[in-house]
Amino acid sequence: MSAAENFVGATVSYVDGTVTNTGNKTVTHVLVEVTFKDEIGQTAQREEIPLQVLKTTGPYPEAVDFRVLPLAPAQSQTFRLTFEGISAQWNHQYPDIQVTDVAVK
Repeated sequence: MSAAENFVGATVSYVDGTVTNTGNKTVTHVLVEVTFKDEIGQTAQREEIPLQVLKTTGPYPEAVDFRVLPLAPAQSQTFRLTFEGISAQWNHQYPDIQVTDVAVK
């Protein structure tokens, strides 16, 4: 996880990791549910967002949809989730991430 200030002075938070396609078809879209917990383990914030992979062929890493950079069988790729705001109740631990939808071709 990391955080940065955007051009208007707000904090943007990032969750980066690695996703692997263990299936036999190319992945073209992934939706995940991300749950941030509070100090006693209860849900402080829950969001369902598209998983984006990092395209590193340009001048800087860019988070793009799987339609731009599909994930072939047996391939791994770095992903990034971006959050404009996270609840003040969040315990600053890694959130729970669950895949809720996958599209393949």
